[in-house]
Amino acid sequence: MYDRTVKDRPVSFGVSGKLYESNVLLYDHQTESLWSQLQAAAVTGELTGTPLIPIASLTTTWQAWREQYPEILVLSTHTGFRRDYGRLPYRQYASSPRLMFPVRHADFRLGPKDKVLGVTIAGRHEAYSLAVLHKRAVPIQDQLGHKKITAVYDPIANSAQVVDAESGELLPSVVAYWFAWVSFHRETAVYGSPQARPRMPEGSH
Repeated sequence: MYDRTVKDRPVSFGVSGKLYESNVLLYDHQTESLWSQLQAAAVTGELTGTPLIPIASLTTTWQAWREQYPEILVLSTHTGFRRDYGRLPYRQYASSPRLMFPVRHADFRLGPKDKVLGVTIAGRHEAYSLAVLHKRAVPIQDQLGHKKITAVYDPIANSAQVVDAESGELLPSVVAYWFAWVSFHRETAVYGSPQARPRMPEGSH
């Protein structure tokens, strides 16, 4: 999740229908620049190179959120369009180990469709395998740069979050497929893995 204030003005985003490194590109309605959600920056157009400011967020269940925020408002699904918003359009893609489109960089420390909790602090990147977090059953205490952090797994939502180990403050992070995270963060560390094993896909130069 990102702050939609860009260069001191609010912008609104839409889905462009385009992909970069097999990851969706957004566009802003004001300049029609294209934005990479995992690179957190505009990649083409008037605002090329402009960064987005991340906002801490988490994935949870409706039950857990409603219990914590009973007065919460929910977006209506009555949009005027005939669409089943309860259906997962990418269910088959999520259950397959294969990618739909190629990427330029591959790293075999994890499987391409393994889900990771990606964290960036002071220019340093680290990925935490959700499977590892699940198996440990206890939060991971770690340090990224000078900041002590805690990675916490939520088995009900099958998601994870990272907090400041000292203050408990929720920190910006993203849950993503490994192939997507490492495509945009090639120097990323992987918790529990000593080094990268990258390889360029066949046919790439």
